[in-house]
Amino acid sequence: MPATVLVADNDPGVRALLAEIAARTGARVLTAEDGEAAIARLHEQRVDVLVCDLDMPKKAGIDVLRFAAALAPAPAAVVVSGYLDAGTVAQLQAMPSVKAQLKKPFDVLAFAALLQRLAASAPRGGETAAGGSAAAGGTGAAGEGAA
Repeated sequence: MPATVLVADNDPGVRALLAEIAARTGARVLTAEDGEAAIARLHEQRVDVLVCDLDMPKKAGIDVLRFAAALAPAPAAVVVSGYLDAGTVAQLQAMPSVKAQLKKPFDVLAFAALLQRLAASAPRGGETAAGGSAAAGGTGAAGEGAA
């Protein structure tokens, strides 16, 4: 069973690009346009890798990361943000589920390789928090370029 990757970013172009890259790694891709939608997806569907922006409406990315970290098992998290100051990086490094922080723009090939590594090490699931199967969410598609 392929890994499930949730891409949470409020910028439609960035979200679509990240989702396309994740899909090209063979992952099953879910997307969320804001923090609230990301938390809903995490509640409904088991996710192996969470790709999360920090600056999102409705719920901040840090709130999404905290929610995800409390899940069992917690998805591996990759933070993608244009705003990674020293204080934010220190806060993210204190979260064991956060495996990488990438400052936009970043190398998309390195991002794809990172996703493949994290997906390969993730335990496979596919069940909701309640224990039943859940339907997949939206998949994004976009052209090539940098995030």
